[in-house]
Amino acid sequence: MSTIGDTYLYGSGRSDHDRLRVISEIHDGRTRELLRKAGFAAGHRFVEFGCGLGYVTRWAASEGAHATGIDLNEDHLMVATALADEAGLTTAEFRSANIYEPGLKPNSVDMSYSRWLMVRLNRPVDAMRAINAALKPGGVMVCEEADVSAVYTEPPSAAYADLRDICIEGGRQRGVDYSGGRRVHLWAKEAGFEIIYVDAYHPHYLTGEHKGFWNWTLRAAALGMVKEGSLTATRLEELVAGMNMADASPDTLIAHCRMHQLIAKKPDIKV
Repeated sequence: MSTIGDTYLYGSGRSDHDRLRVISEIHDGRTRELLRKAGFAAGHRFVEFGCGLGYVTRWAASEGAHATGIDLNEDHLMVATALADEAGLTTAEFRSANIYEPGLKPNSVDMSYSRWLMVRLNRPVDAMRAINAALKPGGVMVCEEADVSAVYTEPPSAAYADLRDICIEGGRQRGVDYSGGRRVHLWAKEAGFEIIYVDAYHPHYLTGEHKGFWNWTLRAAALGMVKEGSLTATRLEELVAGMNMADASPDTLIAHCRMHQLIAKKPDIKV
């Protein structure tokens, strides 16, 4: 199992790069709308935590922000840097740091962003406190976090349901909540933020190249569980075969995880 971050089960390399690209294709449109709703503007000091290949960081830089992407995966950071250089984005930078100790100057950041990060952390409230410390008074934290329990198929696929539940239970055993998106506003409030906005959206696919994304993602996570011995390879093969059948059926609707959106503000300094 990978030791990147608290509980990160995915690896590096070409396959994971492709998975992150598809995440960008599915979600980035709504992410940009959310950031604009939160007040994103050119000239902002913008930080993305858990930036992966840096899709959102590069977008922020292309829109005029001074953008920093932070991640622990050195392979991802190397690719993100190369892509920013290729695009000529001189105001985008990438660095390796732990979210609990990000190495940012206190009260220096206008806006932070993270997606699918807090649900992988053992201490999401502490992570948000670290973000709070880095934000300027009145600065904004934007989060998009998953509720993996919302993954389902219609007609029902036992394979999808079983592997979904196996992965959620594997998270619980690691001390993380893969369905924590529904609680992200409570974590933020405990970390000292004022809640400005909450919403959620739920992608569904009957056809198309993104229909099988959660087959891919659950399988990738479960491979880490096979390596550590908490799931057998035979059982995983059975589940993948069942999920493949659901994906191939033109009559089966695949519901992805529900994504919970949050805009929260660091309180202004009271005079």
